[in-house]
Amino acid sequence: MAPCGHPSVDVRRLGRRTGAAKSVKREHGLVVDGCRIRELPDGGREFVLDEPTLSYLRIDQQVKLQFGRTEVAIGSPFVLASAGTVHHLDPRQRGTLGPLLALFPGSLRWLWASAGGELSVVFESRAQITVAPDRVGKAWSVGTVNDAPGGTD
Repeated sequence: MAPCGHPSVDVRRLGRRTGAAKSVKREHGLVVDGCRIRELPDGGREFVLDEPTLSYLRIDQQVKLQFGRTEVAIGSPFVLASAGTVHHLDPRQRGTLGPLLALFPGSLRWLWASAGGELSVVFESRAQITVAPDRVGKAWSVGTVNDAPGGTD
């Protein structure tokens, strides 16, 4: 335990693929790519972003949500629940991603990954994206943290 009573976390090498930088260990957890990473008591991780406003969306073979310096990438099928409607979406089926565009402009309320690797993205509008882990590929990433075993690139 750290002096303030918070669990300490392992320092891992985190950063962008080009010019990877060491993360900074602080009492609240790791700091990387414009966000702090807090280890949760259940083994999950909370991502506290410096800038919670959705800057832009990008769609190619993945869906990418940009919040300031932090990129949230989704590379496998996901669920978007918004305004009482549930949408099952797939980044590779671009013609079906219209409901995702309604998130812009928007602000993030909470972003976390369960110990099992499921990512949850909750917006101030109460819309929620849920991405299940993928046993074969990388289902999601937040900066350089992803759902793969070990959780970093």
